[in-house]
Amino acid sequence: MKVTRSRIKAIGKKLRNLDSTKTLSEDDLQDLTSWRNSHGPSLNYLLSVVEKEFLSNGLNIAEYFLTERLKRIFSMKLKLDRFENMQLSMMDDIAGARMVVPNFKNANDVFVRLKEKEFKYTLLKVNNYISVPKKDGYRSIHLVYRTNKDPSVQIELQLRSEIQHIWATAVEVFGTIVKTSFKTGDGEDDWRDFFKLLSTRFAIKEGTTVLAEHERYTVKQIDTMLISAIKTLNVFEQLTAYTSIYYSDWESKRKKGRVGKYALLILNNLTGHTDVEFYAEKNRLRGLKRYSDLEINYIESDDVNTVFISVDNMNKLVDAYPNYFMDTKRLVKYLADIVLGKF
Repeated sequence: MKVTRSRIKAIGKKLRNLDSTKTLSEDDLQDLTSWRNSHGPSLNYLLSVVEKEFLSNGLNIAEYFLTERLKRIFSMKLKLDRFENMQLSMMDDIAGARMVVPNFKNANDVFVRLKEKEFKYTLLKVNNYISVPKKDGYRSIHLVYRTNKDPSVQIELQLRSEIQHIWATAVEVFGTIVKTSFKTGDGEDDWRDFFKLLSTRFAIKEGTTVLAEHERYTVKQIDTMLISAIKTLNVFEQLTAYTSIYYSDWESKRKKGRVGKYALLILNNLTGHTDVEFYAEKNRLRGLKRYSDLEINYIESDDVNTVFISVDNMNKLVDAYPNYFMDTKRLVKYLADIVLGKF
């Protein structure tokens, strides 16, 4: 039986009101995960359209990666908490795809082509956070599509350059370190200011729009403020101290043959270990069931983060989700170049 929109709307109200003394019922969780999982086929179709379109237009598959994920229940709650008028049934990024390309020009070319592309999904909304960055420094292009099935669902496609991806995932890594969510407006002002300066410096590097609050500064002044923040916050030391304890043996599992189109990433902040479980196409539903079970067990905990994803090439797994491996190597390189005046 299909889960109705009114049923999901009601579950959304309960999810928004959850606290340490409440939890969703077993029936609520089952219906919520069933509804989330129902986005999967539509998401797969969108990715096939996108990949086919750009392979046929000369984009080198080695130069980009394309991923998909189904939104975590905890992330749904955070979004409901942030936007009091939002309804779960109308949330447009339950199913999300992301395309990361080498630079801004590539991202903009893809964006222009997608706006002109006609297929069986309707393009509902475009948010160009590269032309107009979010106030926290986030930069990307979001396209929201609506399917033609009944009931329809909405799917979000994100387009990012590599450097924009490094910034966005770095925010999540630091959020894990200090146990806060910078993307929802939490965290200390000094750290938020650091990320805003870094976003503007990356924008200058790409020749795109900087944050409005930084428009009056020269590149040299931005560099001076950014270097000062790096030193004051001990950014390099923080990264070394906290991320060095994390490890993963996922590559050895691949060598033993446990591979597939889908992967369940499990970041345990207590043990500092990231486990990866691979699932073939035929076992997708089993993987989704495992994902849901883990979420139910850790729905009110910051200690374990999980996500069920697909990557066009599993060799790009860490590049696609560095925040789940606490990997900051590329970020450190850029920060070092800034400090040394080589950026």
